[in-house]
Amino acid sequence: MRSGIRELGRRLDGLAEAVVELDHRLLDRISGSPFLRRLDLLWFIATYLGDGYLWALLGVWLAALGGPKDYRNVMVGLGISVVELSLVRGLKLLFGRSRPELLPPKRRAPLLDLHAFPSGHTTLAFAIAYVVARLYPWSALAFLVYALSGLIALSRVYLREHYPLDVLGGAILGTLTAHLFLPLFAIIFSWG
Repeated sequence: MRSGIRELGRRLDGLAEAVVELDHRLLDRISGSPFLRRLDLLWFIATYLGDGYLWALLGVWLAALGGPKDYRNVMVGLGISVVELSLVRGLKLLFGRSRPELLPPKRRAPLLDLHAFPSGHTTLAFAIAYVVARLYPWSALAFLVYALSGLIALSRVYLREHYPLDVLGGAILGTLTAHLFLPLFAIIFSWG
């Protein structure tokens, strides 16, 4: 019995090492891509758009130019963003995974914090994309926000801020957070 458990432990360790190795190789492949390097400015712009300012502007635009339903939708998105931010901060401290490149010369963007998993930029982007797609289904806005979320996620890997699994985890976390909390915040903000 104990030897079986030890063997399982060794196999799981081997699997974890293989996944981490693949994550590192994908990071090097993406960040070193000559094709992506031609679009260098795009990745810097995308990563800064993911800081949250764009989402705030989108919310102000919808609330100012839309009707009461749009204002409610913005409040739902804001509520989900607060939950998402709290989860990301907690998970980063829990996992404590270091960022790919903490020191120059390989750094390409300013360091926001020391922890990589999950990517906060990606988590927020995919949470907002999910909310927009659910509240404005089949709209050009929903497509645009999802496309931008993908660019933000890729930019975080290209700029060596995150490993690919950090952004994948962020995309999953953002989507799940929005999926789970959207009904709650829709009820909370359902006045009028």
